[in-house]
Amino acid sequence: MNYLITPPSTHYDGGIGITGCNFRHAADTLKEHGSSVDGVLPLCYLHRHAIELFLKSVIFILHKRYSIEFGDGFSLEKPAIKVRDKWLPMDNTHNLSDLYSYFEVIYENCKGALPETTCWDMPTDIKSKIDMVSGTDPKSTFFRYPKSGSAHQDVKKSRIQKTTFEGAFDNQEKPRALVLMLDQNDELIETYDMDADALGKIQEALNYLSDFFNGVHAAFRYELANGS
Repeated sequence: MNYLITPPSTHYDGGIGITGCNFRHAADTLKEHGSSVDGVLPLCYLHRHAIELFLKSVIFILHKRYSIEFGDGFSLEKPAIKVRDKWLPMDNTHNLSDLYSYFEVIYENCKGALPETTCWDMPTDIKSKIDMVSGTDPKSTFFRYPKSGSAHQDVKKSRIQKTTFEGAFDNQEKPRALVLMLDQNDELIETYDMDADALGKIQEALNYLSDFFNGVHAAFRYELANGS
């Protein structure tokens, strides 16, 4: 795989895919080493951005390999995707559902021409996972800021969650790390769970999609771009 050992500017996709690989690797490193700091948002963002870049890379590769034309004013030098009959610059498109929907269209159109040495079938649950993540973060801002416009959603962004002292031990199989806030009379006034389930289903979807599209991207690079 030459794209792993050559400058991004020389790559078949202009460096989009390897940048996705780098974000994914950063997510794996952050997860592996862990931290006492609440790292949910950085970890989610790294995986989400990797997925976005992998999708953009395979879209670009299909356009280039099979000479698929873009809309007026767009080209391989200025790529775009089609969203609801309108062409939008790829650089300014961050919605994962829009990217995946466009990928599905050109992928199905090219499927008959893809090399038979690889199984190109897409799992049926990919779209639902993409839509779940996109519904939470449609503009690639949810995981980057503490506030995103929805107080109900924003409170889920941290592993540190308010709880009750009694309720904290409902699940006896999970050890609890609690912070107890006392008043001047040593009376308990607030309890915080330091390891609550923050965006659990979203994290699972992001991990799955990041791993899956990392493999899809590698297959496209090997089969359609000669590893470049």
